[in-house]
Amino acid sequence: MINRGVLIGLQLVVHDLQSNRCKSPTYLKIKMTIHIYSDSFGAKNRPDTWLHELEKLQNQKVICNGKGGTGPNWSLRKLIIDLENSVFNPRDFCIILLSDQKRMEFPWLKSDSHQLVYQLQEELETPPPHTHKYKIHLSEIETVAKTLGPMFLYENVKNITFLHLLSKQFNSINFLVFTCFDLDCHTSKYKNFNITSTKLLEDLDFNYLNNDNFYYVSTPVSYMIDVHTGKTFPNHMTKEHNKKFALICDTLLERFI
Repeated sequence: MINRGVLIGLQLVVHDLQSNRCKSPTYLKIKMTIHIYSDSFGAKNRPDTWLHELEKLQNQKVICNGKGGTGPNWSLRKLIIDLENSVFNPRDFCIILLSDQKRMEFPWLKSDSHQLVYQLQEELETPPPHTHKYKIHLSEIETVAKTLGPMFLYENVKNITFLHLLSKQFNSINFLVFTCFDLDCHTSKYKNFNITSTKLLEDLDFNYLNNDNFYYVSTPVSYMIDVHTGKTFPNHMTKEHNKKFALICDTLLERFI
């Protein structure tokens, strides 16, 4: 269920901070890079997308590491490679949009963008047409789900806390973390995971993680927009939604200054 109160509260905070925004002359001279890791919500940096708008608002370079149809493991692998290769400079920003944990990197996928294949299993959600050719692997998908079991419900919780640990070790980098969907994202409804309760997941308080260089936004990106309203870009947002989400990111990045 969408927490409209959380969403409205976030919008009010953004409005208040943006209204009182004041950048110091010192900050204006500092150059940094904003690195984006995401699925389709942050897959393109082109005119009128939130990445392009954020680039203008922050007056900083934005590097896009997003790809449609991918899951959180794909994004985190890209991030780890960049950390190991020392791609980041001090004070750089890292914005991560964690996608649905059920988007898994099965070895027989023909493309990284086909990770929505799990939706073929039980078909509680409508699987994309391009995934139908993978129905020959249904038994393997079922086995993976039963092996992962009930703790798979907390997969993105583990990802968030892993990112928090990275923020402690790489404390010169600023981490802003979103989830694209809610933390359950229908996972508990798939019988093969054998999940009997979501109570603890719903009661978790992530405010304990937030610090000077790490911030997790508990309102999912998909709750901030309406993907069924108007003409959308490939990132599922209208032109207006792209501007608003860029403003949200811009304001939240200000907390790290």
